[in-house]
Amino acid sequence: MSTHGGSPLRVIVFGATGMVGAGALREALNAPEVGSVLSIGRQPCGVDHPKLRELLLPDLFDFAAVENQLVGYDACIWAVGISSVGLDEAAYSRVTEELTLVWARALLRLNPGLSFCYCSAAGAGGNSMWARVRQRVEGTLKSMPFRHAGAVRPGFIRPGPGIRSRTRLYQVGLVLLKPIFPLVSLLARVFPSLGTTSESLGRAMLRVVEGRADRFILESADINRVGA
Repeated sequence: MSTHGGSPLRVIVFGATGMVGAGALREALNAPEVGSVLSIGRQPCGVDHPKLRELLLPDLFDFAAVENQLVGYDACIWAVGISSVGLDEAAYSRVTEELTLVWARALLRLNPGLSFCYCSAAGAGGNSMWARVRQRVEGTLKSMPFRHAGAVRPGFIRPGPGIRSRTRLYQVGLVLLKPIFPLVSLLARVFPSLGTTSESLGRAMLRVVEGRADRFILESADINRVGA
């Protein structure tokens, strides 16, 4: 059921070429309450669907010329992220914090009443550099006047069919673990705080922008519960 006056949800997805974004895109396209999806990124997501439109931007910081195409949306699912390995705080913050908030503010200005779900990461409550950056993003988003907002902090993610991680080491690990995925899935059901699936994560992010999550920050166990 739509949470926006009975009309089908119009959703923007960022990061649909990555593992989290691809899962969120798939769940949004499959959801009957979602009427249309706009995927924004630098590269095509490789999905063909009647609900889907793509907007390709070589520089995600430069979108003033396409603002007229960003009006009329109800929700944004943000799954753009980079690894902090080898980066100082300024470089990591540029994508993780600055880019996220530039878009969040612009979309809220263009779409008053917008809802927003941000993909953070497990461990973001810690004291490391990357965690502090994530906390700043989460805190700023929470303070903004979105209709509904939330942040997911997934741990290990088992990708759905055909979904790959763009982080090389993570993808290598997934390939190595594939023979024991049934055991991993069993452990995740018994200990839901250990991890989740791209399907559950995608559904949880959709539930956030629908106003169906019961807290702002969803850790893995919360993701599995909300995205069941």
